[in-house]
Amino acid sequence: MLRFEVGELGKAPLPALDLSLPVIIVGSGASAQVRLPAHVAREVHVRLEGGRWVAIGDVIVDGVRKSAGEGGALGAAVVFELGTYRVRVAPSPAGSIGSTPARTESLARELVRGLLGSDAAPALEVLATGSRRTLPPPEARIVVGRGDDADWVILDEELSRAHAEVRRAWDGTTIRDLGSKNGTRVDGEAIGDREVDLHDGAKIELGDVVLHFRDPAERHLNGEASVAPTAPAPMITTEPAAVTRVNVERPHTQVPFYLALAVAAVAIIAAMWIVAS
Repeated sequence: MLRFEVGELGKAPLPALDLSLPVIIVGSGASAQVRLPAHVAREVHVRLEGGRWVAIGDVIVDGVRKSAGEGGALGAAVVFELGTYRVRVAPSPAGSIGSTPARTESLARELVRGLLGSDAAPALEVLATGSRRTLPPPEARIVVGRGDDADWVILDEELSRAHAEVRRAWDGTTIRDLGSKNGTRVDGEAIGDREVDLHDGAKIELGDVVLHFRDPAERHLNGEASVAPTAPAPMITTEPAAVTRVNVERPHTQVPFYLALAVAAVAIIAAMWIVAS
């Protein structure tokens, strides 16, 4: 089993990955077990197999630039540098447990968040109002409900005081129902007492309240056209409607004014003609 410590140069590495596979790919493609942003890595950039590594694209290995086709032994440890990213590979310590695919995907998203900026954190959005709640960094939880003790209070009678808990961890983002009276559904399916993974675009129903889960980093990794962080949706208020109404009605209020002015001018001319005659 090999341990991979991945991070950006000058920053602390993310939690390590322990992988036990015949072939391990470092790259930006969906098939890579150690996935990096596409602007620094090919879909398949480094291949590790049988205690050796082979460069598929140019890479810096232990401080020395290597070209595609070159390779070498992994030995006690080896460090790959691709752009601003650093991947250290070494044998896993005794007793290590292999990382799940969910963790490898989640770490890939966390690396992409650094590329997209601070607004690329996953978030929940209330469809009816446009209000939005950004989820805190990994290993944190928020409780959604109508009670004062909830972390995100949504005032709706169909919600329980503590309705559901959303957890953002290194293994991804999940949701579980907290024994609510009206239940929780994800993409139309009741989740019962299960903890369910959330992916970008997931529709969450808490009673009659509908939320959408947004994750710009997952969209980026999926190759969607929009890679920039999504701006928070504004709260819906009466102000835009009032402004729109004024803009629409203004031309209609000016027509009677000019009509009255024309009538007055005709009346004055008629009066002068009568006096003159």
